[in-house]
Amino acid sequence: YGSTPIDAERAVGARAAADALDDARGTPATTTRWRRVGVVVATSLAMVGAVPIARSWKLGKTKTVRTRFAVDVGCLSKETIDAHWPEFFQHDITGAEVILRGKPPFEFGGTNRDVGGIALHQEGFSSIYSTVMDVNLGEQYGFALINAAGERMFELGNSARFINIHQPVLTEGSCLAEINAGGTVYRNRQVPTEQSQITLNANGEYDAAGTWGSCAGLQCPVTVKLIATVQGDGDNVYGIEEQKAMKEIWKKYKGHFSIVSAGVKNTWGLDTVTNRLAWTRNADLNPYSDANWKFVSNANAGSSGAIKDFDAGYDDVMGVTADDKVWQRPVSGANSWTAAGYSGSRLIQTTLGRTQLWGVNGDNNLFRSTLPMHSESQWVAEIGGVKQVEVGDADCFIVLTDNKTIKRKQENGGGTWVTVLSSTNIPAAVSAIDQVAVGETSLWILSTNRELFSCKLPCNGPSEVHIVTDAPKGIMSIDAGKVPHP
Repeated sequence: YGSTPIDAERAVGARAAADALDDARGTPATTTRWRRVGVVVATSLAMVGAVPIARSWKLGKTKTVRTRFAVDVGCLSKETIDAHWPEFFQHDITGAEVILRGKPPFEFGGTNRDVGGIALHQEGFSSIYSTVMDVNLGEQYGFALINAAGERMFELGNSARFINIHQPVLTEGSCLAEINAGGTVYRNRQVPTEQSQITLNANGEYDAAGTWGSCAGLQCPVTVKLIATVQGDGDNVYGIEEQKAMKEIWKKYKGHFSIVSAGVKNTWGLDTVTNRLAWTRNADLNPYSDANWKFVSNANAGSSGAIKDFDAGYDDVMGVTADDKVWQRPVSGANSWTAAGYSGSRLIQTTLGRTQLWGVNGDNNLFRSTLPMHSESQWVAEIGGVKQVEVGDADCFIVLTDNKTIKRKQENGGGTWVTVLSSTNIPAAVSAIDQVAVGETSLWILSTNRELFSCKLPCNGPSEVHIVTDAPKGIMSIDAGKVPHP
């Protein structure tokens, strides 16, 4: 449809042709449905039939706005999958469409096919699909998913007609408009009805964007729950993705690194052999091309040289160099390294929390400092005998130098240290601990035998530690994505 507004005459003509086709099939003109792979799916978001013209459509053809329709399909909740046609999500999501309610008879698809099924195009390697076109003010719309089997699933309004197909997804939220029609209330996405309500982006477009089936913002906050590198040549980056299918699965990505660390939106990777440092958007991690990785030309931290270890946080990346100095730069990839902490600050490993930067020095002593860091930031001493520290949204976990003990404390430094595992109760399968990572729901434990285990947070002891049976072999490093907050 390009930039042409939806035309009422074309919609009516298409409806007449569709009615004739339905009559020939012996089916009612208002019940056109898709039949694919044995699954019957209504091609309607909230099919309300022929109703009086809504007030917003009396604005005339000139009342249009250039609109960018965009939907992120990368963070579908398990609740949505389980409640709304679970079989659909046994196949990968391969595309998306925007569905417009259009002109009379105000149907999404169905017999008013002229306004249905406008293809969206994938943005790079991301899970965002989009297109730009002119539409009338007040246009009601929704998004459809397309899976590898060719089936379509729509964000449904509150339509009782399709209650036996699958339950409505979009039923409430600030991004929706309540449309009274046909004796019921439909909840659909809607372009504002007045120009005064429109805010344009830098390209002069109104952003009609969101995550599929949700009123959350466009960008899915986390696309990897855990990211890892494995031993061997060639591509060696793996991740557990958010639920795009029936269950969380490991995916192999293009790229070769020794260490990887995932922030809220960006993942960083370091090859410690070549000292090459790169970053990518989480949404662009993919198994097809390594062109998503942007190598940093100013990777060295001044006269201290190459970064040897680092951690990606909410706003910054923290790194340490061979002389144990501490450095920081924006996680977005912008700018260059600057000093973090006063001139005498020395650490060999760091991890960024929500309020604190934690780190271990060459003598295995643990310190923390309040964020944001600057060149005069001071440190608070915590505990000795620490091999590694890792911080999650609420808690800080440490591995002691005996490779068997894990302790936990509040991320902000409050409370006391609680022993989670020790030499007396560590599971025999774990034996010895190489490193840990703290995710949104789990503590991840990598053994020195390169096997991966998980423990549901807050992780209260050995009975809650379980092996991750489908993890890739030969894992070298692990890091959990930061927990997003509004």
